[in-house]
Amino acid sequence: MGRFISAAVLRELAKNGKEINLEKNCVLTPSAQELVKELGLTITRGNQVLSASGNKVTNVHVQEGFDHDLKKKVQKIIEETLKPACPNPKALHVRGDQVVIQPFDQAPPGQRIGLTDVVTAKEGNLCAGFMTFDHSELPWFLNYDEADYIIEGDFMLKVGDQVFRAKAGDVVYIPKGSQVVFSSPTFCKVFYVTYPANWADFCD
Repeated sequence: MGRFISAAVLRELAKNGKEINLEKNCVLTPSAQELVKELGLTITRGNQVLSASGNKVTNVHVQEGFDHDLKKKVQKIIEETLKPACPNPKALHVRGDQVVIQPFDQAPPGQRIGLTDVVTAKEGNLCAGFMTFDHSELPWFLNYDEADYIIEGDFMLKVGDQVFRAKAGDVVYIPKGSQVVFSSPTFCKVFYVTYPANWADFCD
């Protein structure tokens, strides 16, 4: 069975250029194949090249050969990307009445935003916590996946040209790679879950 290459792994590899060499037995997941077209990548795999041509991925044969130093680099990137944030996850009970939401130190000046992680990479492979917005907004780039559950108040999320207006009981999901604006015209409290747990490591 070949190694599966996910879109997340492929996106990391693409940071080093649009031409990517993979082992012959690697298999691209459907989302990774879409990313090949989206980013205009050329994937060398054994004696084949997968290249994005418009909306169609075509196969052409190339001369046998593989750069073994590059192979090691690719292997390292794959291992680092797939490495769990927490090597030993454990069960955890967080008492909501004991959570103190702290001012978010990366909030723009004058914006009243609170944020506290209650599950971190010390406990699990995803992160969870609470955030509040008091007549405030936060432009943000997500280099991780996030789901938000609105506990109370009016929550607004802008993702590209889309604007979501959510209220208590609603859930919104934001995919990795999204440029967003979180906000509330009044006040809101949100419970969030992110993957991976060490989301702060992926912020610019």
